[in-house]
Amino acid sequence: MLFNVTIFAAISALCTTATLHSWAGEAYLIRPLLKYRGNRVLENHLARSVLRFAWHITSFFWLILAGFLYATAFHPQALVPILLVTIGSSFLAVGVFSLAFSKGRHIGWPLLVLTGALTLMAFRLA
Repeated sequence: MLFNVTIFAAISALCTTATLHSWAGEAYLIRPLLKYRGNRVLENHLARSVLRFAWHITSFFWLILAGFLYATAFHPQALVPILLVTIGSSFLAVGVFSLAFSKGRHIGWPLLVLTGALTLMAFRLA
């Protein structure tokens, strides 16, 4: 019982952290940084977009980790399939979004898509 309560508290803390990270980071770091550029990197539209995307994707992955904690505590028998499907789907989605949003100019999208596809393939083979 104490284990489940502790895991639930960790999940709550992680979800709160992810929410505050995205909200406060956007308001107090990303928006001001992009508004007052002043350097060559931030003058590039793709660089500004990647910076914002990378900031928020961190929060997204923290929410995924909260789901893994939930599965560990409440569905341990299904943990491996949950991990494989979630990791595969997440990387595939992020890669496709990166491809579409950057119009193929972001260097990371092929490896993100490959990671997602291979992880989903491993799930199918397991």
